Amino acid sequence: MSIKKVVKKILKMDNQEIIYGKEDASNYPKALIDLVNHYKELEDDKIIMVREEKNKSYDPKIKKIINGYDLVNFEIEKYGDDKVKLYSSESLSSGDPIKYKPFPGSIKGILKTCLSSNLNAYPSTVGSSRARQDLVNYLVKEGFPKSRTDYCDGLNVHNVAFINSTTQAFVMIMKTIVREHDVIIMTAPNYGIFAELSEKMGIHIETIDLKEEDNFFINPEELSKKIDSINKKLKKKYEGVCDYIPKCVAYLNINPHNPIGNVMTKDNMDLITQIGDICLEKGVFIIDDLIYRDLTYDREKLAFPIGSIPKYFNNTISLFGLSKSYGLAGFRAGFIVMPTPIFWGIATAMFDLMDSMPVLQVEAVRGAFNASKSRYKEYKKYFDKLIPKYLYQLDLVTALIYGINEIKDEYTKNKIIRDVRNYNSDEKVVNQILKGIKGVKIREKTYPKSGFFIVGDFTELKGKYYKNKKIETESDLLKAMYNYGKVRYLMGENLAWPNNEFVARINFAIDKNVLIHNFYQINRLVEELKDEPIK
Repeated sequence: MSIKKVVKKILKMDNQEIIYGKEDASNYPKALIDLVNHYKELEDDKIIMVREEKNKSYDPKIKKIINGYDLVNFEIEKYGDDKVKLYSSESLSSGDPIKYKPFPGSIKGILKTCLSSNLNAYPSTVGSSRARQDLVNYLVKEGFPKSRTDYCDGLNVHNVAFINSTTQAFVMIMKTIVREHDVIIMTAPNYGIFAELSEKMGIHIETIDLKEEDNFFINPEELSKKIDSINKKLKKKYEGVCDYIPKCVAYLNINPHNPIGNVMTKDNMDLITQIGDICLEKGVFIIDDLIYRDLTYDREKLAFPIGSIPKYFNNTISLFGLSKSYGLAGFRAGFIVMPTPIFWGIATAMFDLMDSMPVLQVEAVRGAFNASKSRYKEYKKYFDKLIPKYLYQLDLVTALIYGINEIKDEYTKNKIIRDVRNYNSDEKVVNQILKGIKGVKIREKTYPKSGFFIVGDFTELKGKYYKNKKIETESDLLKAMYNYGKVRYLMGENLAWPNNEFVARINFAIDKNVLIHNFYQINRLVEELKDEPIK
């Protein structure tokens, strides 16, 4: 039987009925009853973001992130209308990249591993030295220091470690570099999951608002002041209380940014060096999250890794992965680049967690990140075809918001019209969709240069009425969206959005019909909203 037939046979198992249910607690044994009585949250049918009695956030925005995720992920369905049919399990809140074939080099590595004759052997903790050397070669080709300089010794296999996803990498880094009461600085907005994970571990987060006048890049002067302010506050609070003085230990630099999609490239070198110098001088690590780097639209100006500058290498921890750019989010695999002492901390944390790194993930990453000529040839071919798909989806969502006349390229315009007609052949519906949505826009100065999110701006809908209920909060609006058309997205509070605007992180990489359908529901809802309650 061919591999393809075997796969098809296995996939048929997906047709099985999935059984969900609520267990009868009266059947619990004493040990389980004692556990549930102690941890009441175990009775809830949801993932617990933070155990409140253990963690008190310094920054109130983080509390909103936690509450917002509860609403979006676990509570929103109770606000739905049973008469409204769910169009698709995909939603605007998704973090999935576009549906596209996985990177060929990764698939070759996976298949080769599956056919290996030594799968009986346990793998090494952070990936084999040979596999890590491939990463070193890749990083050198991308500009990381190869040889000894005045600032670092040059890359070696004790500077890189394979990891199961950048989310796991972030947790491992926190376990390695953070002490009790230390603080991590993040931007607002940010990737909310990292913020809540930190709080769950007892690590406090403080945020710096990104501002329109800075084009939503971090302001170095504000970063410097924030570090000093945190350190001063911690010294006053804990000097003499702890056997060390807690401090601001790291700054999370997301580049390209999630959710805004802006990119610090080689053109932003002045900003990059200012960030590097401030953190170096003040003893603050930079965690450089580069997960969206290969989805930068301008292929000549990819996101610039701070750790590739020798001066900052030993003060920077860089995150790379397969999930967002290489069509392998389901594989959960990436790697960390770091100074040698942190490597040993990460290796220890990994050993404590799962003993060793699965070889399939190692080979998938290795197939995507190596210095071979064939890899770079394959890489160019792959992204030359993939990036235009993202750009088309971005044009599509732009047309859905602003109307078809916003699209100037005739070929793209006609393709969008065809896609809308494929979604619904009723010309009345088509015309309504193609006219755009009054009161909705893409937040100014956030038009993405990488990734697959837009920041939708719904602020003009604030104060309107849905079913005689005034929309006063982002949660009110999301509940109305879900009730009317089963539309779900991440709200501004999920992202620590820094002001009182009503915004949404919207994934424009989802299936075209699902994207069109969701915006059609938003379009219809906006027309239903009233300026005053109906008496």
